[in-house]
Order: sequence, then C-alpha cells, then structure tokens
Amino acid sequence: MDDKINLKKFLHIIRKRILTIIITVLCVFLLTSIISIYFLKPTYEATENILIGKLVKDQSSYGDTQELSMLLASTIDFIKSPVVLNSVQEELNIKDDELEKKIAVQNNRNSQIVNVVVRDNDLEDTKELANAIAITSVNKMKLLFGVQDIKLLSESDGNPSVKKVGSMQLNIAIGIVVGIFLGVGLSMLREYWDDSIKETREIEEILGIPVLGEINLRNKRSWSKNKRKKKEQQTKIINGNKGGQISV
Repeated sequence: MDDKINLKKFLHIIRKRILTIIITVLCVFLLTSIISIYFLKPTYEATENILIGKLVKDQSSYGDTQELSMLLASTIDFIKSPVVLNSVQEELNIKDDELEKKIAVQNNRNSQIVNVVVRDNDLEDTKELANAIAITSVNKMKLLFGVQDIKLLSESDGNPSVKKVGSMQLNIAIGIVVGIFLGVGLSMLREYWDDSIKETREIEEILGIPVLGEINLRNKRSWSKNKRKKKEQQTKIINGNKGGQISV
C-alpha cells in the first residue's frame, strides 16, 4: 500500500514539475549538440594484424605451445616498448608525449594473431601511425631477435582497416537521457525545498483531518475591489449631475 502511495506521489510531482523537466532536457540537449558539433573531434580507430608463427604445421613450426606463448607475450610487450615508439616518432616526425596512450595491443586466447589498434582524431594520421608501428615492430623483431616466423598481414596493400568510433547521434541520445534524469532530480529537489501548501489534499495529509470548506480570498478581494470602484464611479456621476443645480 505504501509503495502505491509513494508511486502516486512521485507521478504527482512529475506532473506538477513537468515544465522543469522539459526545460532541463532542452538545455542539456542544446548543450550536448553544441559540444558534439563544434568542440568534439571525431575519433578513428585503425587496426593492423601481425601473425606470429605459422598457421600450417611443418618441420619448422613451433612444436612447443609454451614457446609460442612466450613469443606472443614478448611481441605484445615489444610493440609498446620505447625501441618501437621512438623509432616511429623519428620516422614520422611525431612529437607526442602521449603516443603510448593512443596504442592498444590485443590478442585473443589461443590465437596467433596480434592486433595493433591505434586511436586518433585524424583519419590519415591514424592509418599511417598504425601501419608504421606494425611494420617497425615486425622489422625490429626480425633484426634484433632473429624471429623469422612473424608477418604483417596487411603488407600487401599497406592499408589498415579503419572505423569511426562513436557518433554525434549517440552523444545527443545520451545527453537526452541524462537531461531526463537530471530534470527528474531537480523536480524532486524543488519539491523537497518547497514548503508551501497549494492544495486542500496536502492539508488533509499533513493534519490528518478532512477539509470541510474552502474560501477563495483572491476572488473575494477582487470582488470587493470591483464593488468599491463601481460605487466611486456612481458617486462621481451623482456629484456631476448636482453641479448644475441651485438649491434654495
């Protein structure tokens, strides 16, 4: 029973403060739209794939699974090492102290493919950076460690797969949802701090006794004011009519 009463009260507050909710949603919607259009830069994600070992078994393949796992782990660590990153920075003439944060290295379980994922705000720079990191990692692994069973899968065309992360529509939709929750929260806060009584039902709930009658003082006050104004007008008319008469 209390849950039903609380739900009724909640819906009553929402209906009473609907203007607050609408204004809040519109403000958040406009703010999110402006930020998404004029301030937020698009984010692109480029992926390069590196194959470790050979997928077809032969005499030169790794017979020990542990050996292959160690090579995978070493390659993953080596891709984000200063040896690779410094070489890429010199090659592309990049001066970015947060270059490592743009790179993510992924490897699915029981897979011999390592994914080099780069995120940046420029499409061409993202593709170029991902390709440069993957090629540098493969060449350094072959040169420094003598690993021959390592291959860049996209070396035939040199064009990594790229996709756009996020969208303006998604940001606006999230903004609308946040605006609704924020509007409901502001409505509850306004209701909490508003101690005025506006309906007879609130008096009955607070005092616990029924209201027998209601007097609209505003209407009575305006009626008295109109009656007084009409009486003054009648007095002026009578005095004006008497102005042309002479009494003896």
